[in-house]
Amino acid sequence: MMFLLRLAFWILVICLLLPGSPGDNRRLVSSAERTVSDVRGFCQRNPDVCEDMRITMTSVLARLKNGAELIEAWLAQDERSGEGGGTAPPAAPADGPAPSRAVKQPPRLIPEWQDSLNPADRQVPWRGPARL
Repeated sequence: MMFLLRLAFWILVICLLLPGSPGDNRRLVSSAERTVSDVRGFCQRNPDVCEDMRITMTSVLARLKNGAELIEAWLAQDERSGEGGGTAPPAAPADGPAPSRAVKQPPRLIPEWQDSLNPADRQVPWRGPARL
């Protein structure tokens, strides 16, 4: 089935690229020019639609930026865990002097509201083998 769809697509492309009569070519070019000029004036005729699209695109771009930052933080965290042999660096003592350079913590990959388990909840009780 997919083969037939591909075949039909390529036959259509070849038919469109075959030369036609000069009158048909002029009509096609003038139609394309009118379409382009009509598209250029769309925002002048419909400013509310263009404003809505601008707001939507701003929202989509913000979501893409947040997703890229999340992936970047995830990759940075993965690289750090690979370099240090999987161990976390030792924590500074609470009553000791503050370090001269603050360590920037990566953003949490899991939102606070999703991480509601305490350590006791994470421990799975041991169960012996099932009886046959």
